[in-house]
Amino acid sequence: MRPCKYPYLGTTKTKQKTKEEKLELVAFPNIAIRKDLLRHIYTVVKNHDGTTIIYFRIPKILGYEEQRAKINLSYQETLRILNSEVE
Repeated sequence: MRPCKYPYLGTTKTKQKTKEEKLELVAFPNIAIRKDLLRHIYTVVKNHDGTTIIYFRIPKILGYEEQRAKINLSYQETLRILNSEVE
């Protein structure tokens, strides 16, 4: 009995969506942030004009890359949204 000509054809192993392929976003009034970036939040700073700045430290090969996002919400509202999304 000879083997099959194309043994690996077929849909026995279908590709399932992983967590990385789904878009999970935290929505603010002027920006949306991916949920996986919430792990890299370094500081949250209140500005005098009623806005909030979130600083991210994203690990790279040798050190960190620092980025920031300016949110047009009060400090308390920003922390409330961030704390509700962490759970």
